[in-house]
Amino acid sequence: MIQRLSMGGVGKNKKNQPNIHLKPVGRLDMMTEGLMIFTNDGKYARELELPINKLWRTYRVRVHGRLTMGKMRAMRKGLTVRLNDNNVKDANGQDVIRARKVMKYKGIKVSIERKSSKGRGRGGGGTNTWLQITCSEGKNRMLRRILESLGLDVTRLIRISYGDYKLDTIPPGKAIEVNYKDIQKMKKKGPLFVAKSSNDEKKKKDFDKENNDVQWVNYS
Repeated sequence: MIQRLSMGGVGKNKKNQPNIHLKPVGRLDMMTEGLMIFTNDGKYARELELPINKLWRTYRVRVHGRLTMGKMRAMRKGLTVRLNDNNVKDANGQDVIRARKVMKYKGIKVSIERKSSKGRGRGGGGTNTWLQITCSEGKNRMLRRILESLGLDVTRLIRISYGDYKLDTIPPGKAIEVNYKDIQKMKKKGPLFVAKSSNDEKKKKDFDKENNDVQWVNYS
């Protein structure tokens, strides 16, 4: 990608001045589309990537399969996924049996954009659903692994924002120069989910108790 940008003139300075050395912020795998960010400031790139800063990343995801409320709740709560290491062989070409790695993923924000069915049976096996997902982690293939662990096949994955940098209407293959975004302002968004206070929990319990109590009415 950096070679393609350089060929297009991105990062080139005037005559007798050194070219700008571009650094990518995070990365997308070959099957993922959308927003990519490059900067000439290595320290700034590192700040954008640091997990402790918890910058929000938002994606549009098309999945195929049966999406239930239980699966939505599981994504919001967080998941532990056991990874599969396939096609691992030793020097003799023999399959290597390894203990499968376990990854823990924090809760993500997920909402349904739209759903369409291809009509393949009553079980919803032909259903395609577009989701919007926001996360504050950038682990390798995280969203694909979370969704696949729930029996959902990812057929498209598009990153539409990273912190305050947004894809908007930038066409595919287009590179534009944008203004610097203050890292401190992006960090102020905080965690994806606000922890409920003990008072909120007490109010909910009181409400549930009040509305669940059986009241007998004497009509005689």
